[in-house]
Amino acid sequence: MSSGQPDSGVSVTRSEIGSLAQAIQDEIYDYEYEEHFFPEGGPVGDVISSTRVRVPLYVDPKIRDGQGRTIYKLMPHGEVVRYFHVQRDGTVRLEGDPQLGFTASQTSRKTVYLRDDDLARMKSDWVKSAFDVDLSPSLERVQDAVRRQKQRNDGFSAWEFARSKGGKANQ
Repeated sequence: MSSGQPDSGVSVTRSEIGSLAQAIQDEIYDYEYEEHFFPEGGPVGDVISSTRVRVPLYVDPKIRDGQGRTIYKLMPHGEVVRYFHVQRDGTVRLEGDPQLGFTASQTSRKTVYLRDDDLARMKSDWVKSAFDVDLSPSLERVQDAVRRQKQRNDGFSAWEFARSKGGKANQ
């Protein structure tokens, strides 16, 4: 660092990035967003198969006090910069409520609210990874995601809430 100040962060690990990707996938399946990764105009991300895409994931290389940042496409919201917390047990909890839409006033927000040069620098300097989205996840996959979401989110699952009201998750 050019400021001469010590960097208080620790380097993000592959395990933490894996837990982050798991949290993102779980949220996608819990909110039933997967269909938005295969819109009529073409898939979001790289096509892996006719029902699966791989979405780029950029992760700030430093975790500070258990908190990190990531950039990825969360359809139908678009690209977001998202804060996350690494819990003591290694699981990751995402900040921000997708139902609020990641507005400019939130800490976790759409990248359209960032300066272009800052966004380009982040994507260049951060650790690049990816996660897969399945258009038709099995019921078992969804139920596993719901279970983990409830553990992360104080017992709340958008998927279960939608079914308790007789419909799908709000989009």
